[in-house]
Amino acid sequence: MEKGTFAKYTSKIFRVSNIDGDSIRLVSENQADLNNGFKEKIYPSSYKDSANLPRLYIKEIKKAELDELYEVDYKARYKGNIYNLSFNKAGSQFRLGTTDAELAKQNGFERTDKYYYEKVVDQDEIEILEFIKKL
Repeated sequence: MEKGTFAKYTSKIFRVSNIDGDSIRLVSENQADLNNGFKEKIYPSSYKDSANLPRLYIKEIKKAELDELYEVDYKARYKGNIYNLSFNKAGSQFRLGTTDAELAKQNGFERTDKYYYEKVVDQDEIEILEFIKKL
């Protein structure tokens, strides 16, 4: 499960890091994509621990070259209500979020920001809902 903007290009799915008018920046973690016109991302020397950052490969293309462009988001149904859902990359920790103070209070959420409440839950406590929006 991964949230974000994605593109289907040459029958493969890539993350999209930037949409600027008619230009799209595709991101790959596969070094083999260097053979498909991708270039390795060079991190600025000011980045700390740049040697430990992921090796990414970038390609700028025109939007018209894409097979498909879409956004993926996830929500969760918990005790009959729909909440924002965030999770770690491993999918082992699920965090629900809401701005509804009363709903948060009724369900044991903790205030994490001035108008936002969160609660960590197990996957078996929620129903995960996937939303795909074509762009």
